Amino acid sequence: MKIVCTQENLKNGLATVGRVIGTSNTLPILNSILMTTENGQLKLVGTNLEVAISTTIRCKIDQEGSVSIPAKTLTDLINSLPSTNITLDNKDGEISIITEHYSTKLKTLPSEEFPPIPIVENGSQIKCNGAALKNALDSVVFSASTSESQPEISGILIQPGKGNLKLVATDRYRLAERTIIVESSELEKQVIIPHKTAAEISRLLNGFTDDVSVIIADSQMTVSVGDSYLVSRLIDGQYPDYKQIIPEAFNATILVERQALSSALKTSGIFSRGTGTVTMSYDADKQSMVVSAVSHDVGESVAEVPAEISGTAGTVMLNYRYVLDVLSVVTAEAITVKVVDENAPVIFVPQGDNDYMYLVMPIKG
Repeated sequence: MKIVCTQENLKNGLATVGRVIGTSNTLPILNSILMTTENGQLKLVGTNLEVAISTTIRCKIDQEGSVSIPAKTLTDLINSLPSTNITLDNKDGEISIITEHYSTKLKTLPSEEFPPIPIVENGSQIKCNGAALKNALDSVVFSASTSESQPEISGILIQPGKGNLKLVATDRYRLAERTIIVESSELEKQVIIPHKTAAEISRLLNGFTDDVSVIIADSQMTVSVGDSYLVSRLIDGQYPDYKQIIPEAFNATILVERQALSSALKTSGIFSRGTGTVTMSYDADKQSMVVSAVSHDVGESVAEVPAEISGTAGTVMLNYRYVLDVLSVVTAEAITVKVVDENAPVIFVPQGDNDYMYLVMPIKG
């Protein structure tokens, strides 16, 4: 294989596929990137056997071929080179990397040892706007569990509806649910995608506003984003019936400015080291919310936030980090907080956005 491409194109291509590549001691080939000339372009592929990403970049092909190159070494090298044309010439187990003022050689691995990447063609197809899908993934993925002992909730639930999809994530302490409109969907049953896959799809969609094609089969899914292609396994299991924990009626409703609440939580969070617990007190007569925290070692914090409150007065203790997580991903200027009492889950809904709901379990004193 011998090709010529720009440093910028190669750098961007390596960044796209390199994120899924780990450091495997048992299978060194998984630490490499597969490069293949295909249809007049250079195709780059990276995989960790659970998720694979491929992308194509423009290049001038002098000789067809394929090669596997250690990903970290290659990426570090290309990133350090100036923005210029780069020649890649693979011969006899080594690849020469040449620019106008620089040349080096890297050891390569046989491309035939690289694991094959499946192409999922038969499955349920979904078409939706890329920006909407990214927003949906970003607004739920942080709520997924990272525990390998509970694989079902370590993923994102995708639930089909009439003209829409519902995305759900939970770690049993908080839960996020986002509904998005889709252009078309053949999906008839719910599936669970790994949260790492969701994060990679979001990265691929960064700045992408066109429609995206998703195909979901029995055990795998694919996403096509421009010149990039992702394939991932699905999580096999039954997602918990999360609807049963969502309260149907509330004793108090609080409308508060998002930035003001965020500032109060960050201030009080300084005094809740170790537990992360803050107390939110609300009173319709005073039309204000008080966010407070006490630490025997540090001191105490009391922050009063103006709010529009209806219903009974009360207090609830929450993990402030969980609340900050949702405040950092929604864009509405105000957020509605719905409370039953100190023992029931608290609901957060962005003002004017009934397609999103975030639930936090209370900390019982």
